[in-house]
Formats: sequence, C-alpha cells, structure tokens
Amino acid sequence: MNDSIWGTKPWTGKLILLGALLVATLFCVWLGMHLRVYTGRELYRFLNWDIFLAWVPVVLALILDGILSLYTQRRMRWHGKLLVGFVGLCWLLFYPNAAYLVTDLIHPFVHYRPNGRFVKDLEFWYHLYLFFSAGLLGLGLGAYALSSVQQHIAEAYGQVRGWIFAAMILVLSSIGIYIGRFIRWNSWDVFTDPHKILNDVMMIITDPSELHFMVVFTGMILMISVLGYILMRGGMYMIRRTSQRWG
Repeated sequence: MNDSIWGTKPWTGKLILLGALLVATLFCVWLGMHLRVYTGRELYRFLNWDIFLAWVPVVLALILDGILSLYTQRRMRWHGKLLVGFVGLCWLLFYPNAAYLVTDLIHPFVHYRPNGRFVKDLEFWYHLYLFFSAGLLGLGLGAYALSSVQQHIAEAYGQVRGWIFAAMILVLSSIGIYIGRFIRWNSWDVFTDPHKILNDVMMIITDPSELHFMVVFTGMILMISVLGYILMRGGMYMIRRTSQRWG
C-alpha cells in the first residue's frame, strides 16, 4: 500500500505540481513587470529575488530525492549519509524563505502612493494582488518542499514520526521567518556570522516586549503555514483519488 500523496507514480505527481508552481511563478514575475509598466515606477524588483530564494528549498528537496534514490538498491555508506546530512541542513536553513513571501504583503502599504480613496484606486489592488499571489506561491513552494522530505522521513521511520517532523519544521520555519523579517538575517548568515544571529536572538528572548511580539507573530505565521500545508496535501490526495477513480 502506498500512502504517499504523490500516488503510485510519485515522480508524475511531483512533476505536475512542479509545473503548476512554475506557471504560478511566471505569473507573479509577469504581474510585477505589468505593475512597473502601469505605474511607470521601478517597483518590487526585489520580489524576483525573494521568489528565487523561495524555490531553493524545492530544488534542495529534489536533490535529496535524487541522492536517496541512488541508495534504494544498495546500502548507504558514511559519505552518502554525510551528503544527505549536508543537503538536509541547507534545506532546513533555506526552507523559511518559501513562506517568507507571505510577509512581503506589507510592501503595498509602504510603496503605494494613495490618491484619494485607495479602495477605489485600481493601482492599489494591483499592488495587493501581486503580493497576495506571491504569498500563495510561497505557501505552495513550502508545502511541496516539506511534503517531499516528510515522505522520506515517513518511509524510513513511519507516518507518525513523519508528521512530527513536519510539525517541528513548520514551527522552526515560523521562527526563521520572524528572524528574517525583523532581524534581517539571511539563511547563509548561519555559516558566515552565527554568533551575531545568536546574540540578536538572545536579546529578543530577554526583552519581554520583543519576546511577546515574536511569539504572537510566529504563531500567526505558523497558523497560516499549517493551513496552507494541510490544504495542499489534501488537494494532492483528492487529485490522486480522482485520477485513480477515472484511470
């Protein structure tokens, strides 16, 4: 029995979802270009970089798929385990970049120039629509990357441990998003300046007001991430069941 949401042919399901995510990515990039033409302003070029970073955990998950598939027929030796551990660590550090796109929703309220009643201004809705689409894309990319890795954990250690792993990753990711948005550290700073990150985090933990803000903010991001993840997995499961019924 195959409990994977990807079905009996996992690569087929993954390719379909990857194709959908790629189309959504191209749409977001086009929408940003359209907004720059519409407003005549050089807006939101940073969003392309943020979307690129959101794809990194997906690419790393695919690399893990490839590495682990090489060892399905033979015993993994120490160098294979070391490679899996390194790629897995990079995946963990870059994973928050996916759902981080949700927090980019603040930018329309920073860069939009109101002209009278903003709710009747089409430009405002272009701003908001761009980042709403990017936020959904980020949740989709994060859900794909986590589902792929969770499946490997479930195959090795069981479904229960797989879900515990997913829950822990979503919690850590929410904290990482807070660090990226408000402390302004990047994933690679863990390698280049880990002591500075640790000092900043300790400063927040020892400040009651900052700690309260961090807990509430990460809680909200966690709820959004969990909802997006459950909806994506549920959708993939329904697609699989429908294809089996009509196949």
